[in-house]
Amino acid sequence: MVMKPGPVFRAVEEAVGGDEEAEKILLTPQGELFTQEMASELVAKKRLIFICGRYEGFDERIRLGLGLREISLGDFILAGGEIAAMAIIEAVVRLIPGVLGDEDSAKFESFSCRTDETGLLDYPQYTRPQVFRGMQVPEVLLSGNHEKIRKWREKEALKKTRARRKDLLDKK
Repeated sequence: MVMKPGPVFRAVEEAVGGDEEAEKILLTPQGELFTQEMASELVAKKRLIFICGRYEGFDERIRLGLGLREISLGDFILAGGEIAAMAIIEAVVRLIPGVLGDEDSAKFESFSCRTDETGLLDYPQYTRPQVFRGMQVPEVLLSGNHEKIRKWREKEALKKTRARRKDLLDKK
């Protein structure tokens, strides 16, 4: 099933309502790959309008006539774009100041524009209890030595990235 252009054009034009600053996004596996950097860009937009297809997608005139930004979550196919839209909304909304509670929370995560700009996966995180089923929090994290903890985190982030996402290191 391919979505007809008429209803989609009317829906988008109604949603835009003359607001030419609205970012109109078409969820499609043919679009540019969604990244954390893109989420940071989208959070600055006044309005986001998502167009989600089903099954076979859209009449090509929708792509050609509405001035849409085409975005993909990755190299896989979903039955529709709704889940992709929700993922993008989640990534963008958490960057709105005040949403996470601590303004710095989003700065120190995997794929974020971290202050050290390593571009690595996040280091392992721990909480209480200190020992759980024989697994212990690393001693360095209990030391109170902030410089040693910082170095441990850098080393562990690099180790995790090398083991799980070597492609991120290749980009550097």
